[in-house]
Amino acid sequence: MNGVLLVVQATEAAHAPVRDALRDRYELHWATTPAAALAAVEEHAHDAFVVDMDLDHEHTTGLELARAILERVPHSPVLLLDTRLDEAAELEAAEAGVADYLVAPDAGTLRRVLRYVLTQQATLQRLAESEERLALALEGADDGLWDWDVRENHLYCSARWKAMLGYAEDEVGDTLGEWLGRVHPDERAALTHALDAHLSGGGRHFEHEYRIQHRDGSYRWMLARGSAVRDHTGRATRVVGSQTDVTDRKTAERRLQHDALHDALTGLPNRVLFCDRLDQAIRRAKRRAPQPCAAVLFLDLDRFKVVNDSLGHQVGDRLLQAVAQRLEASLRPGDTVARLGGDEFTLLLGDVGDGREAAAVAERVHAALKDPFHLDGRELFVDASVGIALADAESRPDDVMRDADVAMYRAKADGKGRHAVFDARMHEDIVKRLDMEGALRQAIEGPQLEVVYQPIVQTATGRIAGFEALCRWPDAAGGLVEPAAFVPIAEETGLIVPLGAWVLETACAQLAAWRETPGGAGIVMSVNVSHRQLAETSFADTLAAALAQTGADPRALRLEVKEHALAANPDGMRRTLQAVCDDLGVRSHIDAFGTGASSLRLLHRFPGDAVKIHRSLVMGMGRDAGAYEIVKALVGLAHSLGFEVIAEGVETAAQLDHLKVLGSEFAQGFHLSAPLGADDAGALLQDAGALR
Repeated sequence: MNGVLLVVQATEAAHAPVRDALRDRYELHWATTPAAALAAVEEHAHDAFVVDMDLDHEHTTGLELARAILERVPHSPVLLLDTRLDEAAELEAAEAGVADYLVAPDAGTLRRVLRYVLTQQATLQRLAESEERLALALEGADDGLWDWDVRENHLYCSARWKAMLGYAEDEVGDTLGEWLGRVHPDERAALTHALDAHLSGGGRHFEHEYRIQHRDGSYRWMLARGSAVRDHTGRATRVVGSQTDVTDRKTAERRLQHDALHDALTGLPNRVLFCDRLDQAIRRAKRRAPQPCAAVLFLDLDRFKVVNDSLGHQVGDRLLQAVAQRLEASLRPGDTVARLGGDEFTLLLGDVGDGREAAAVAERVHAALKDPFHLDGRELFVDASVGIALADAESRPDDVMRDADVAMYRAKADGKGRHAVFDARMHEDIVKRLDMEGALRQAIEGPQLEVVYQPIVQTATGRIAGFEALCRWPDAAGGLVEPAAFVPIAEETGLIVPLGAWVLETACAQLAAWRETPGGAGIVMSVNVSHRQLAETSFADTLAAALAQTGADPRALRLEVKEHALAANPDGMRRTLQAVCDDLGVRSHIDAFGTGASSLRLLHRFPGDAVKIHRSLVMGMGRDAGAYEIVKALVGLAHSLGFEVIAEGVETAAQLDHLKVLGSEFAQGFHLSAPLGADDAGALLQDAGALR
C-alpha cells in the first residue's frame, strides 16, 4: 500500500468510484459525516484526505470540513472533489491551503494527483525537518542573530550580527531602521515587502537574500531567515531569526553563470548566449510585421593561422583579445559581439531593417581592424571576411547562423577582407542544392542509401544497450555525402518523409534480427524522426506497418525527436508522440537536448522517458569553459523529472569519465565506436557486447 487515506463522502454512490479507483493502492478509511471524519482524524494518522464539496451535514460543508482538518493537521494534503466547477469555491479552497480542487475526476486523474501531492508532501516534510535542524544549530553557527519586537519596534542584533557589518557592539541602534537603512536601495523594498508578508501570515518561515552596506562602504550579500511569534489571534508580536553572509556563494554563482555563457579567453558571450539573444530578438519580432528584425555578422579573421603558426598560440590569443576589444568598440549600444571559437566571431545587430544598415556596421568593423596591432614589438595586420544574414519573425536561429556562415565563405572566396550579404539567389549555392535534391530523390528511390548503426552503451559498465540507426549516402567517388549536406535539403523539400520511412523500416528489420541472436535479446534501437514525419497524418500507420512487416518488438524502438523541432510545435508533436507511444507501445526521446531556450517546458510535458544531450555540449567538456557545468545542470534537470540521460558526442576518455561522475546512464560517440555497418555491428554485439 502507498499510504492511508481518509475519504469523506456522504453516500455509497458517491464513494464507490473513489473506492474502486484507490483501494488497490491505498488503505481507505471512509467517513460519511464531518463529525465522524474529525473523530477519525483524532484517532488515526492519515497520509491524505479526500473530501466531497457536496457534503452538507449539520450546516458543515466540504470546504469547512477541509479547513477543520487543516487546523488539526496543518499542511496535510487535502483534495476537494466537486461535480461541477465553482470558481469562487476553488479560490476559497486554494486560500485555505487545500492541495487540489478536482472537478469530476476520472480514476487515472485522481490517482495521479494523489501521487503528486503525497510526493510533494514528503518533500515539504523533509524541508521542514531541515529547517528545524538549522534553527537548533543557530547558537553554534557563525551567524548573526536578530530579534524584532514588532509591537515596540525594538530590534535586538547580536554582537556577531554587528561584527559581520564591521561595527562594534554599541555602534548599531535598536530600531528597525538601523537594519533597513543599511540595505542597498535596490533591495530595500523587496526586503520590507517580504517582512510585511511574513507578518501577515505569509508562510511559517521568513527567508530573504539582500545586499547590505558594510562599514567600509562595500555591500555584502546576506541571507536573513526568521520566524514570527504570534499571539492567540494569530497576530505577529515578534520575529526572531539569523543573518548569514552569503557573499562568497553569490560571487561563485555569478562566476559560474558567466563562465557557462562566455568565452574564457576574451570574456565575450559564447555561442550559447549569442544564439539565445538571437532567439530572443526573433521572438520579439513575432509581435510585429515579418520584416527583418536583426542581422547576424559572421566574422572570420583572414590569415590568423599565419600568426599562430609563426609567433605561437600565446601571441595569437593576445591578438584575439585585442580584436575582441575593437569589435566591441565598433558596435552600437545594445548590439552583441560573441566569440564562437578559434578566430570566428559573430555580431548581433538589433532593429535592422535591411542589408544596408548591416553592411554599414561591417564597414566599421573593417575600419576598426585596419590599424595595426602592436604585440611583442611587432606590427600585426589582420582583416576579416564578414558574412551577413538578416533575421525576421519567421527565422530560426540555426538557419540565420548558417546563412551568415555561407555568406562569410562567399566573402572569403571573393578575396578576403570583404563582406557579403546572404542572398538566396546566390547561383552557385542554389544550383548545388538543386543538384543534390535531384540526386537525393534518386538515391531514395534506388535505394542507394544505407543504414549504419552506432552503439549506445551503459556508461557505468560499457555494455552495449542498443544502437542508433543513422542514414548514410555513398557518393560516386567512394566517399560519403555528409548528412549535414543532405538532411537539411530533405527536411526542406519533404523528402525526409519517404527517407525517414525507409530508415525506420530498415532499422526495425535489423532490430528484429538482432534480438533473435543470443547476445541481442535486450537490444533497443533508436531512430531519428523528423518533425515533418510527425506532421504527416499517416505517420502512425507508417510506423505500425514497419513494426508489423518486420516483426520488431515495439517496446524496443526509440523515436528520437530533436529539441528544436519540439519547440517549434510542442503541442502538435506531443499529441502525435503520445498517440504512437500509447497505441503502439514504442518509446520516445528528446534528441539534441540542451541548446534551446525552452528545455524546462519541453521536459515537463514531453511524453517520453529519456533525453539525449547535444553532442556540442558533451564534446565541449574539457575544452570549453562552462561546458561541464551546463551538462551537469542538464543531467540534474532531466533526472529530477524522471528522465534517463544519453550523452552523444563522446570523443575522449575524459569526457566519458565526466559522464560517469554526473550519472548519465548512457553514452555514444567515436571514443566508444564509430557508426558501423550492420554486419560489423552484429559481430561486435556477438563478440563483445561491451565497449571499454
